[in-house]
Amino acid sequence: MRHAVPFPFRTAVAVLSLITGAAFGAPAGTVTWRYPTGDWVQSSPAIGPDGTIYVGSDDGRLYAFTPAGSLKWKALTGGIVYSSPAVAGDGTIYVGSGDGNLYAVHPDGTVAWRFATGDIVYSSPAVGPDGTIYVGSNDTFLYAVHPDGTLAWKAQTGGEVLSSPALGPGGEVVVGSSGGAVYAFGPGGKLRWSYATGDIVYSSPAVAPDGTVYVGSESHDLVALKPDGTLAWTFKTGNYVTSSPAVGRDGTIYVGSDDEYLYAIHPDGNLAWKMKAAYYITSSPTVGDHGTIYVGSWDNNLYAIAGGAFGLAPSSWPAFRHDDRHTGRTR
Repeated sequence: MRHAVPFPFRTAVAVLSLITGAAFGAPAGTVTWRYPTGDWVQSSPAIGPDGTIYVGSDDGRLYAFTPAGSLKWKALTGGIVYSSPAVAGDGTIYVGSGDGNLYAVHPDGTVAWRFATGDIVYSSPAVGPDGTIYVGSNDTFLYAVHPDGTLAWKAQTGGEVLSSPALGPGGEVVVGSSGGAVYAFGPGGKLRWSYATGDIVYSSPAVAPDGTVYVGSESHDLVALKPDGTLAWTFKTGNYVTSSPAVGRDGTIYVGSDDEYLYAIHPDGNLAWKMKAAYYITSSPTVGDHGTIYVGSWDNNLYAIAGGAFGLAPSSWPAFRHDDRHTGRTR
């Protein structure tokens, strides 16, 4: 029996494919390789410092591929791997699993350790500058785990933590909850602030260079929060915002909505422009160095839209998974 997809913003595909161009001497847009895993691939890939590509699969495994598409290894977990991996500075890969564990995997594919939470881990881990790993769980807690796999602290939220944490410039860990709030935790898991959005927060926060936090909500809003957690502004869309925003180098915020639009919003909360797709945009956009905005849609298309941002903002966490290699770490 087919298992259910837990999020409305997951994209289901049966294989991992690499679409590229000049690096392999092929025209842009050519599929240079594809590898069939044992089930859907809902995890987002991360790229290591040596070019290795890491991605999870619903078959319960974390995969590692060479840039040419050869399988390096696969590491078995005890559940579906919805979580997107993070790659630490020392090469260790961290990923959550449906068996309720956070896994640490050596670059050779051997499991270093597993850390048990109280429920499924859909959240994607973030690695701080000191190596601490932050991840949410469906048991309603945000966890901080030392690089050796021991608990640093845990902090309770008001609901399942399906959102992936972002790291702020002051060391705070910011994450959303299905309880309808955004939380910022400081050292030791002390709550710095929380803000009630009015509905479930699937979206993962992005942080601007000035510390402003942007996050979507099922209240149909993109919310901008000042560094102290007070409201700067809200931008109303026509439906749920489960997409995770991205902040461009010029400060423009890009986010999708279930109303089928991709929005570009000025830092003051006013609309810059919007682009209509044919179905939901729950994908998290990214910003290319040449100003192109990339985003997927439930209409089966990947869109490339001319913009003017010329790369992600130089902030502590400008987009989902932090950077264009999706490393999930600050440095």
